[in-house]
This record gives sequence, structure tokens and C-alpha cells, in this order.
Amino acid sequence: SPYFKGLFSSPMRDADSDGLPITDTEPDVFEQLLLWVYMGEVAEAALQAKGMLEHLIMAANRYECDGLKLLCEANLCEGLSVENVATRLVLAEQSAADQLKEACLELIKPNVAAVMGTEGWKDVVSAGGELVSEVMAFVMGAPTGGKGKGKKRTADEAGLSAQDAEVEEMREWK
Repeated sequence: SPYFKGLFSSPMRDADSDGLPITDTEPDVFEQLLLWVYMGEVAEAALQAKGMLEHLIMAANRYECDGLKLLCEANLCEGLSVENVATRLVLAEQSAADQLKEACLELIKPNVAAVMGTEGWKDVVSAGGELVSEVMAFVMGAPTGGKGKGKKRTADEAGLSAQDAEVEEMREWK
């Protein structure tokens, strides 16, 4: 994982340190994350455990384990239903899981009234107006993209000079 590689190769890290405290991830979730990092697999039983995929995809995103994140996305997509799609849409947004988000939007589109009647829809509303707007735009067939998403344009396409393009590129790094 690029996250751990950077962490352990950083000159700022105390070489005499006895360990690295992980306080933002549950032990059972972190155990599966480590299993992925070292073995390239996770326990099948863990994938079936209630709530594990949701926590694991957040950890995979946090610790930059892209393969694990894709595995979690695929499993979460398989289990999508009208009852859980709104909650999983929020999860997809929080964990930058584009495939899961797309699958959620595709399921919501023909079932929007039913989805809006679920408890999970409150999570979408709580996540903010931008996500609600994106759902509604998708349902109505309007372009969705959100901030900074979608096809990148060249400086010429955007009507910028080369210097303006460099400034724009610097702003994206913030």
C-alpha cells in the first residue's frame, strides 16, 4: 500500500518506536486489511460478517489498498437492494468508490420513489444537497459530475493559456 510505504519510509518517523497506534479502525477490520496487504486475500467468513464490507471499504480507502477496495465494491454491488442502496450510496461517496456509486445510481433510477421511502434515504439527505442533486440529476438523465469529476479538459478546450493551465493544476493539488 502506498500509504504504509510512505509511512514506514518517512524520515519523520521515530526509528526506535515500539509500534504504530491505529485508532481509527476496528481490530477485526484492520486484521483483514493486514491479511490483504501481506497475503492478497481476506477471510471469506469476514466478507460475510454483518457490516464488515462497509468498514473494510472505508479502511481500504483510508490506507490506499486499491485491490481490496475493488473487492469490497464488487461484493457490495452484488448485495444491492432497494432497502440498502441509499446507505451504500453514501458509503460509496465517503470512500470514493466510483463503481459502487454508479451501481447505486443505476438501481435508484427505476426505484426512486421506493428508495426515498427508506430509512437510508435520510443518510443521503444528511450527506448534503450535492449528493441529493447528483441523484436527482442522474434519475432525470441530466449530466452528473460533481466537483472535479468527469472528463478532464485540456487548457485549450477550457480556453486557458499554458500559464493559466499551470495555475489551475496547482489549485487541484490543494
